[in-house]
Amino acid sequence: MAAALKELYNGQSLINATYKENPLLALLPKDTDFGGSSMPLPLRYNNSQGRSSTFATAQTNQQAPSMVKFAITTVEDYSIATVANKVLEESKGNAKAFLGAAKINMDSARDSLISSLASALYRDGTGTIGKIASGGITGGGIITLDDDSTVTQFEVGMTLQANSTSGGGTTRAGTGYVISVDRDAGTVTVASSGQGGTGNQPSGWVAGDFLSVSGDLNEKISGLAAWIPSSAPSATSFFGVDRTKDVTRLGGIRWTGTSQSIEEALSDAQARCAREGGSPMHCFMSFESFAALVKSLSSKVQYVNLSPKEAPHIGFEGVKVNGHKGPITVVPDRNCPGNIAYLLQLDTWKLWSTGPAPRVLTYDMEGLQALRVANADALEMRFGYYAQLACNMPGANAVVSLSA
Repeated sequence: MAAALKELYNGQSLINATYKENPLLALLPKDTDFGGSSMPLPLRYNNSQGRSSTFATAQTNQQAPSMVKFAITTVEDYSIATVANKVLEESKGNAKAFLGAAKINMDSARDSLISSLASALYRDGTGTIGKIASGGITGGGIITLDDDSTVTQFEVGMTLQANSTSGGGTTRAGTGYVISVDRDAGTVTVASSGQGGTGNQPSGWVAGDFLSVSGDLNEKISGLAAWIPSSAPSATSFFGVDRTKDVTRLGGIRWTGTSQSIEEALSDAQARCAREGGSPMHCFMSFESFAALVKSLSSKVQYVNLSPKEAPHIGFEGVKVNGHKGPITVVPDRNCPGNIAYLLQLDTWKLWSTGPAPRVLTYDMEGLQALRVANADALEMRFGYYAQLACNMPGANAVVSLSA
């Protein structure tokens, strides 16, 4: 079945599946040649200061230009599908039968990994995908999320852990197994006894806890929320850099637009980026915020279609908003948290990876795409990636808090 698998899960087919509903992932510049333990990303954030109208003073007060070097490292992410050997045996000599029986399982594993990558691009690397709202967990293990737009990050069958702070604090003793998701109400129901169990509250889980998929804690890509945090970055090392030296040029721009219309907030945020030397022309936000923007634009709305270079036949519909620097293309993305927008100069960003991200992981020199499971009568197929997001000019980009 090697030939059939390679045809079914070749690079082009993976691109098609990856980009279909993930505009930020689709439009980001990419480089698949990451190698070594880390990659230096130098940034000059200040000019030399040997300048004065008085020669002697200029000579005396010389200061070298301020430089930093982000030491970018990749993270790993995996998704695994297992097909029983019985299925293989019973479809021997009939590739179509095999593909029909196995494809749904393998497609599901692939799509789970795609969703993980697309989600991580918006987040801070801690693995947090949601937070328990005030009121905690009601009877039957029903969790109300503090941001109902994050319900898109949860799936039935997930195994969750909870922490008192995002990426740290106290790790709660109990484990939550997602048994149902109410996407209208913005709630997730968990069981503590195992998958398929009865909904109840896991040990120690309380209101305000942060939720992540088991195994993801502080192991995810450092996404937009890490590079352009909603609060000014602290002295905590970020890829080896203390960003308090210049929180704008090293940690992006934060614009408070909660008292403005969305259109005004984006236009003013773009103007602030332009003041700092940036030219952000793309904006990503949740569908709820996008709907509010379209309503506010009313008859002024101008729709536009975007396509990634790697897959020009795949398109995303956005709208144009007039900005001080030029028109801003606004695109909705289900992975973006609610009430914020990311205003980006895309050519300052790059998704680095060792090989395509995601891809079918191959083993041995022959490029084997599937492995026999050691303790089961089955075949295992592994999807994965080794990747990291990097920005060579954070100060050209902004995170914008929105009124809706």
